[in-house]
Order: sequence, then structure tokens, then C-alpha cells
Amino acid sequence: MTTVSKATDFNAFLDVLDVEPRPLATQPQGIRNSYATRFANRLAVLFANSLRSTFEGILPRPDGSGQESRARTAKGYKKLDVNYSTPELGLGLGVSLKHIGYRDAKTKRYTKNYTRNDNELRAEAMDYHERQPYAVMIGVLFLPYDACDDCSGKKDPSSFGAAVKHFRNRAGRSAVDAPPDLFEKFYIALYEHSGEKRGSLDFYDVDRPKPPFGRRPYPDEVLSFEQFVEDVIEVYDSRNAPPFEWAV
Repeated sequence: MTTVSKATDFNAFLDVLDVEPRPLATQPQGIRNSYATRFANRLAVLFANSLRSTFEGILPRPDGSGQESRARTAKGYKKLDVNYSTPELGLGLGVSLKHIGYRDAKTKRYTKNYTRNDNELRAEAMDYHERQPYAVMIGVLFLPYDACDDCSGKKDPSSFGAAVKHFRNRAGRSAVDAPPDLFEKFYIALYEHSGEKRGSLDFYDVDRPKPPFGRRPYPDEVLSFEQFVEDVIEVYDSRNAPPFEWAV
């Protein structure tokens, strides 16, 4: 199995947050949207950098160039947040990043755009996999950690719990003949944008059974950034260089 380089800086997420102040929820939507775009671009570089020692030539580049690079789909070219392609493989690995950074003003929850994001992800996975069925697609939805704290009773889970339930339907493509509209893996990335734990980042695999209904996940229920990267590499290797096992 390919291993991730220990030289990779897995504390760099704090640097992503420190580039510019996060707008307040009360500021105009246009300001928050512009920030969200720049935040997503910085995330793409962070993810590409964490995978670069294993996937030479992955985009975007360390200087930020190569953002939203194009890859061939069944319906022409589409843009990918993180793109590892080679002449031999075509698209080998793609990472799609989504981010919901603020609660809806009316519901006070993060769930408003789950369906829209899922529809975009479904179309993205299908278009790539129909053209390139061996491509490994990874989806990540970023949510602030307080998305775990808005469970108000026994009827509805927290926004985080709702995300796990909603996006589990978008994960689990374990074979090249599986439905093309699925991602090989999908994670909810929980992060702290303020307070003493600002910059902490954990990844929850939506395929994990029995997610928390109304609490934050325990440390043994989430992956660190390093573990997440190792997980992605393992999924890629299982598709492109599966281990050969002998009888004992």
C-alpha cells in the first residue's frame, strides 16, 4: 500500500483560516459568497498539497495555479476542485469539495442547501464515471463543528447528523460496475473557525454505522487529516493496484 509522506503538514488548515477574517453571518450575502469562493480555493490547494507526494502533478499547484482544472466527462469537460490525471489513466483521482459555512437565517440550521449540493454531486459523479469508470471520486462537505449542536429534540438529528444521513446515499461506489452517480467515499469535514480549538479539523466517513444523533462525534469516531489522506490513498490503491493474497 502506498503511504503518505510524513513531511506533509497536517496542521495547515489553520493557515487556511488565517489568510483573511471570516465574515460575520450578519454581513451581506455577496461578501460571504466571495469569501466562500476564496476559502474553497485555499482548501483545494491544501488538499492537493497533502496528496502531492503520492500523486505527482496533482492540481491545483502549490502556488494556487491550476484551480478548478478541467477533466473529460461524458458531457464534455467539467471542472474539478482537486484533479489527478495522467495520459495513461485519464482521470485517476478527483476530489469534490463543498462548504456550508453559515446557518440558515430562518431555520437556524445548516441543512437548507443539502439537496442542492447533493444534486450537484450526483451529476458530477455520474458525468465522470460514465466516461471514466475507473476514476476514484472523493466527496467532502465542510461544516462548522457547531452543526453538531443544533439538535432540538428526538424528532430531527443535528445538522451534522442530517448531513451524514443525506449524503450516505452519495457514497459507497466500491466497483467499476456500481452506479456511476456514487462517489467512492464521502466525508463530512467538521472544523472549528473560532475559539480555543480554532483550526481543528476532523473527518467523518458517512458510511460509518450509527452516527451521532445529537452530539459531537467522539475522537474514535472521526479521522484526523493524516488518517483521511491515508484513507483516500488506500481507496485509490484498491482500485488501481489491489493487493494479491495467497492462501496460508
